[in-house]
Amino acid sequence: MQTERRDRPTWLEIDLSAIQHNFTVARQAVSPKVKIFPVIKANGYGLGAWPIAQRLMEAGADGFCVALVKEAEPLRRAGVTLPMVLLSGLTPGMEEAVVGLQLQPFVFDRHTLPALNRAVGAGRPLPLFLKINTGMGRLGLAITEVEAAITELQPLTGLQLAGLVSHLSCADEPNHPENDRQRHRLHQVLTETGLTTSFVSLANSAALLSRAETHFSWVRPGIMLYGASPFFPTNTGRTIGLRPVVRWLTRILQLSALSAGESVGYSRTFIAQRPSRIAILPVGYADGYNRLLGNQAQVLVAGHRVPVVGRVSMDMIAIDVTELPQVSVGQLVTLLGSEGEEHIDVEEMAAWRGTIPYEVLCNVGERVPRYYVG
Repeated sequence: MQTERRDRPTWLEIDLSAIQHNFTVARQAVSPKVKIFPVIKANGYGLGAWPIAQRLMEAGADGFCVALVKEAEPLRRAGVTLPMVLLSGLTPGMEEAVVGLQLQPFVFDRHTLPALNRAVGAGRPLPLFLKINTGMGRLGLAITEVEAAITELQPLTGLQLAGLVSHLSCADEPNHPENDRQRHRLHQVLTETGLTTSFVSLANSAALLSRAETHFSWVRPGIMLYGASPFFPTNTGRTIGLRPVVRWLTRILQLSALSAGESVGYSRTFIAQRPSRIAILPVGYADGYNRLLGNQAQVLVAGHRVPVVGRVSMDMIAIDVTELPQVSVGQLVTLLGSEGEEHIDVEEMAAWRGTIPYEVLCNVGERVPRYYVG
């Protein structure tokens, strides 16, 4: 681990060897002919896109997925030369940036094709994917528009159809009948257009792990690479062979004693029922430690679980360490991750908050420094 910041000792450790392990799980789940384009949008789900991209390139990634042009720019500057697909960021006025960065956009509106073609000019044709709405109901061409879009593409010499893509709405429920309905709709498009399955991408993490018939020519693993189960809350990443990637750590800032009847934090939501010892930690909702975790979450101190008590403040939380008289100021506290035999995984923190693991990871604030191990 790099040296932690001393001005405010709250930080993340991100295990790149765990990310590589999880990539290997994805690689083993698909045919050797299937390409893998890891999803590193939202700054690698909040964990740092460039260090993660470096490790995944070493592991054998075939390309990457980002959501926005501004996510691709620093990666290109840093030296990522692999193909990079743009999932949702092709908006009017961004055509020249897409061409300059050699991105392969998902096109969901055929009226954007002429402007994109003009941006290419006399340069090398730009590969693009037509995104089809097979049932997700978000971005995508209607099935009835696909043939027209392909026809409109043919005279546009600056553009090259790289394939069709779609997204499953119920992939996290492998037996949901909508998965088969969406796959059949996609096959219907292929039949009507004369394209082959070698042009298709459909599978995210959940479909990659559970529905081999959705793998087609390339897959887009996301949350599984970061150690969390795409089938939450049915199971955790650990139970399906993934390794946790993140440890969120801090240190005790102050210790104080409460008498029975005294409170801690705003609105007196925690009132001591006995003489209690309270530790204050320098982390709060401005760091992404969600306000809903107050009086709900637990942390690890000296390998033991202790409760978060009172409201989560912008910069601080309180924990009850009454049962651990040996703890002291400056002692390490694990908010997320393992300590000794105990662990708090991202799925458990998500359950406390009533949300999903994606949001837990993406919401860790920028002022929490990221250090890379493994």
